[in-house]
Amino acid sequence: MRSLAFACSIALAATGPGQQVLAPTAAAEGAILATKDGLLLPAGELTVAEVIDATARFLCRNYLFDLGMVDQVPSFTLQRPLALDAIGSEEILAALLASRGLAALPIDELRGVYEVVSLTDPDGRPLLATVPWRSSDDILRRPRLRELVMTAVELQHADAAQLANALRIQYSLQGSWQPGMPTASAAGPRLLLLHGYRDQVAATILAALQFDRLSTSRPTDDLLQRLERLEAEVAELRRALAARPNWRNDGR
Repeated sequence: MRSLAFACSIALAATGPGQQVLAPTAAAEGAILATKDGLLLPAGELTVAEVIDATARFLCRNYLFDLGMVDQVPSFTLQRPLALDAIGSEEILAALLASRGLAALPIDELRGVYEVVSLTDPDGRPLLATVPWRSSDDILRRPRLRELVMTAVELQHADAAQLANALRIQYSLQGSWQPGMPTASAAGPRLLLLHGYRDQVAATILAALQFDRLSTSRPTDDLLQRLERLEAEVAELRRALAARPNWRNDGR
């Protein structure tokens, strides 16, 4: 069975001035509310379906999900309530889903339609085709959002293949690869491709750009060797000229 959270399409029960019930819960402090302070997640236990439904309605979006799948996922327990604006509610939903091996991938982002999928289901469909492509500038504008993304970083000086290899070594320290863990590859001498959670990709972009800047301040080994050979050739030329009987060392 597939459940669809129809955002902004149902009548919400009013609980008081400036408050609306977004999702009833069994939490100690009651329902998930829309208040003057934004989306209010109460303290206590919240199921995955409750958080998805409430966030969808608050953001005026549609999130499709398999109810049987999310019912098998452990619920969330908050020690204190959270009041979130639109940006914060999207970031919290993405982070909570990621903590349970889930992700919300766009089906029609312009119309606000997303699908919540499992990243750990071995029988699940390939997800790469639906992972959104973001520019590096877009990613850096919201570096805390834990959504799956793909992007490219154009380098000016550093070698993309060498940098990708170095990043893969760093990523390997996190253990065996799992969905969501960052990956890096080169699509040419100066184009670095990145995939993974947006917050981790944002940190990698900043590191890659910093490495690229450092590459301009230090000559490469090849350039140093060429300069040394050139200096040796100039010194040899000066010695040859000095050995000529009519050569004058006065600059003329």
